[in-house]
Amino acid sequence: MDTTLDPRWQAALDHSRYLTNLFFARPELIAELAASWEQPLSEQLLQAPLTREFPDDEAVRSTLRRLRQRAMAHIELRDLCGLAPLAEVVESMTLLADVTTNFALDHYHRQLVDLYGEPLDKQGRPQRLMVVGMGKLGGRELNVSSDVDYIFIYPEDGDTAGPKKCIENFDFFTRLGKRVIQALGDVTADGQVFRVDMRLRPNGDSGPLVCSLDALENYFITQGREWERYAWIKARVMTGIRGAELTAIARPFIFRKYLDFGAINAMRDLHAQIRREVARKDMANNVKLGPGGIREIEFLAQVFQLIRGGRDTSLQIKPTLKVMARLAERAIITPEAERELSVAYDFLRRVEHRLQYLDDAQTHNLPSNEADQLTIARSMGFASYEALLVELDDHREAVGRHFNGVFGDPTEAGHNLDTLWTT
Repeated sequence: MDTTLDPRWQAALDHSRYLTNLFFARPELIAELAASWEQPLSEQLLQAPLTREFPDDEAVRSTLRRLRQRAMAHIELRDLCGLAPLAEVVESMTLLADVTTNFALDHYHRQLVDLYGEPLDKQGRPQRLMVVGMGKLGGRELNVSSDVDYIFIYPEDGDTAGPKKCIENFDFFTRLGKRVIQALGDVTADGQVFRVDMRLRPNGDSGPLVCSLDALENYFITQGREWERYAWIKARVMTGIRGAELTAIARPFIFRKYLDFGAINAMRDLHAQIRREVARKDMANNVKLGPGGIREIEFLAQVFQLIRGGRDTSLQIKPTLKVMARLAERAIITPEAERELSVAYDFLRRVEHRLQYLDDAQTHNLPSNEADQLTIARSMGFASYEALLVELDDHREAVGRHFNGVFGDPTEAGHNLDTLWTT
């Protein structure tokens, strides 16, 4: 087996302790990556190790985690060696989430069917669980050390068709959801695939793990809150055969065609909360939640979607940069704002990824030690950390300026959100 490292990889190895340690622990990856790393990560490559039979759940979990390691190495090499733009990196991470989620769902669905039979609808047709990806997963913008936010929906109540033992569909899909979460989220000797977050489901942690389409529609009508509408903007049905039906149920909950004072008030409150958090001293070095950070760009885009998307259906899209471009096309924001915010978004997301590549850690904070500061700077193309900070501060200043220009001071009367319907 050839374990000779490609000299072009040195930039990645100099940056990422995780990648260096991974090659030491799994030298067989070196030859695999040498044959594939010059091309973007593909679904075919991700699917390849999942096409065999698995003797037990331990083998499933190990294979999924080692697949994640392989994918991360591929992504890091391409990104840190200058071959992959941001769009490729976030799409590759999303593809990894889609492939592993669908595999786990199919595998454990078959496992439960062997025990209880297929879960049937009223017409006696087999049903499948729909996994809704939320947040950056829904928008196909997943970062390199991200949680995956899921909501589990099944089509109809009923019973399974097991010849020996029948259970309710709700029970079947609850068991299925738990197995999917464990398959991806449990920490083993090989790590984990993704941290799984289910808190965005109806009623949050206090609600059932799964709900039917009817229950979801009823929840939207009777209990759905304004911030949930904001969260559902990026919702994407990842699995299942009745996704269009789910989307049709969610759309009128998210997007309203009439003047939406409830949304304006809720977004005013959320805006004020963001400004309070940004002002905290411990957020100063956070490129996501700090002043002029990634969250402010996302909030700016999604508020316009929430308030205007019901009347302008072209705004009912998910990727942040595409939303910004659409807002500029409609003169909702200026071309200058769209350009500066898009450039800042790209820069901030690439810094975010480099922070996470160091040790494969979920962090958004700039490092405090000088060695890591210089590592981050060099991987971003700067000779010094001070030079990186100059450009970073310029981008954050631009984001803050546009953010405040749109929304104004949330503590003042005549909050600018009140005018977003007419501007």
